[in-house]
Formats: sequence, C-alpha cells, structure tokens
Amino acid sequence: MVIWYLCKYASPQKYFFGTRHFYLGAEWVKNGHEVTVFTSNANHLSDNLPKFEGKFFEEEIEGVKTIWLNGKKAKTSSGLARVLSWLQFEWQLFSLPKKKYSKPDVVIASSLSLLTILNGYWLSKKHKAKFILEIRDIWPLSAMELGGYSKYHPFMFLLAIIEKFGYKNARAIVGTMPNLGAHVEQRIGSKNKVFCIPQGVNLSFYDNQQELDGEYIKKYMPTDKFIICYAGTLNANNPLETLIEAADILKTHPQIHFLIVGNGDRKEFLQTKAKNLSNISFPPPVQKKQVNHLLQYSAVCYDSFSSELAKFGLSRNKWIDYMFAEKPIICSYSGFQSMLNEANSGSFVEYGNAQILAQEILKYYRMDSEEIKRLGRNGKEFLLTNRTFQKLAKQYEEIFVNC
Repeated sequence: MVIWYLCKYASPQKYFFGTRHFYLGAEWVKNGHEVTVFTSNANHLSDNLPKFEGKFFEEEIEGVKTIWLNGKKAKTSSGLARVLSWLQFEWQLFSLPKKKYSKPDVVIASSLSLLTILNGYWLSKKHKAKFILEIRDIWPLSAMELGGYSKYHPFMFLLAIIEKFGYKNARAIVGTMPNLGAHVEQRIGSKNKVFCIPQGVNLSFYDNQQELDGEYIKKYMPTDKFIICYAGTLNANNPLETLIEAADILKTHPQIHFLIVGNGDRKEFLQTKAKNLSNISFPPPVQKKQVNHLLQYSAVCYDSFSSELAKFGLSRNKWIDYMFAEKPIICSYSGFQSMLNEANSGSFVEYGNAQILAQEILKYYRMDSEEIKRLGRNGKEFLLTNRTFQKLAKQYEEIFVNC
C-alpha cells in the first residue's frame, strides 16, 4: 500500500527527537509498503531541522520519503505566531504539487495541528484513499484544560468543529491514549472505530547512549542516597508541587534525596518553593542520549499529570525512558490507569496528595533492593514485549488494511 503521513511536527531522529511517524514508517517500508511523510521544518522545539531555499526539500530517511515544507518558526508553543505557522503549513501542503508522488491508498492526518484534518480528508477524497485520523494530543480540550482557553473562544470553537468533523469522517481513529474512545463517544456518540496505538520504544535510539561527564556526576549526583528522580520539562503540564511537598514531609529521612532534572518556565517557581529543603536539588538538564545514564543513579523515577485529560489515559515518552532504564515509577495521577499497572513496574497515587505520595516513597525506600530491581526489570520486559515499533507498526497496519 502507499501511505501518506501528514504531520507538521513529524521529525526524524537524524535532526531532532525522533517521532513515531518515522519509526512506524520505517517498519511499514520493511513490510513492503511505500511511505511518504509530509512535515515542516518550522518547529518551536528545535533549531536543528533542515534549512533550505525554496518551498520544499525532499530526502529519504530509512526508506521513508520525507517532504519538508519550508515554514516560518513560532518561538513558543502558544500565541498567534503558532496559529499562523499552522495555517502556513496547511496552505503549503494543499498547494504542493503532488503528481510525482505515488497515489495514496491511505492518508493519515496526525495531530497536531487539527487543521491537518482538512487536508487529510480532502486528499483522501481526491485519491479515493482511506482517511485515518491520529490523535496524539486531544485538542481543543488540551488547550482549554492546560492553557485556560474558553470553549467559546472563536479559535477553540473552530477547532472543536474540525475535530468533530474528523471523528465523523475518518475510517479509523487511532489514539496514543488508551481511553480515547470515551472522548470520541462524547463528541460523536460512538467509539466503534477508535483504536489505541500507544507511544513505542525505538530500540536503536538506546544503542548509542552517552555517559554523563565525570564532573557533572561528582557535582550533582548525591552519593549513598535513595534517589527519587524526575527528568523532563518543568512546566504546567508536568506539575511537581506535590513532589516538593512530599520532600518536605520526608526531610526527617536524610537518606532520601530528590532530583528534578530539566528546564522550563516553572523551574524558577519550583526552585523557590524548595529553597529551604536540603533533600532536593535541581541539576542542569542533560542531553536526551544521556538520560539513560542519569537514571542509573536513581532508585525510583517520578511523574505527575493533572487535568480533565487524565480520564482518557496517558502514553508518556517519559515512562518509556524510565522503564527502559529499569526503574520503578511512582506517578501522581488520578486518571485512567495503564502501562505501569499492566507492567507491574510502579504505582499510581492520588494526584495532589503529598502525604500519600510520601508514604508511597517510604514504601519503596523500605523495600528490598532485589524487589526494586525486579519491578524495574518488569518495566523493560513490558516494553520489549509490547511496545516495540515493529509490533506497533503491525497492529497499526492491520487497522488501516481492514477498516
């Protein structure tokens, strides 16, 4: 089959953090399909994407034909500039001469942006192809919950109309979150065509890991401590106030130490909140390829998530890093549970309850070291059994072949 994969924010590991579009695409190519990814070099998260003259640039990455559209980069993840970058991408995609590309049998529109639904549907109709809608972030609900926008905001209202249109007209809806069907049912009254293909583990990424610099280890890694580590972006999407409150409760246990590693617009706020605690520290962020080595100094990893979106479940790249490093995970989260409980590699605790979190951390602290190692191994074994892109690509393939 010929597959067209449309996503403004698709990026290969060659230039930036690799996204599922290229990992799945490479597996589909191995399975005999022809895959073309249409993406943009304008991504507010990276300055490393290809720069070129003209409207577009073509290359092949692990067998996946890649069409880069030359866009104007927004500086942040919100605001008018980002919306304009979405509109620019959709116009470029619509007007791009496509006659030289093989006619698609399947067109996958992958959020974000939701505006890509319109191009995806139009292309599927034009070429009599199957239209698949992939949801990696539930917009506009995500913007309303995490960004504080009203559902009556004109742009949110427009996005809600486009979202509903996509759900109604897609042959299949593929979500990374395990309970997306509940949201789709709320929007269109049915969840019969909703499937979950979660985030996966790219094993080749872990082949060339880099170790931390010796000075970094000496300066920032506490010795002879039971370390609870959070590694990731420090923003409103990843609230860590409860972790700091738990650290305050546990300050009478000097052997327990908390590491918060990363950057973000909430870092200064969190540092201020923790300024009187000697059992918590904020090392500088490390490169993505150094995260696995960083986590080896930890006993348990931590994550947190809170919003209306929680009831639809999570599929976190952060959990994949934690589990591949063979570390148990404690997650402050009161939503639809998956992955950690399925793998028996960690635990969920009530979001926002520092006392319960502190008790859970103490449980792990008092746990036999071999039991902690066993939980960590469970996580990695779960990934290798259930979440390789080879397996996920085959599951995805069965959806669009049979829908």
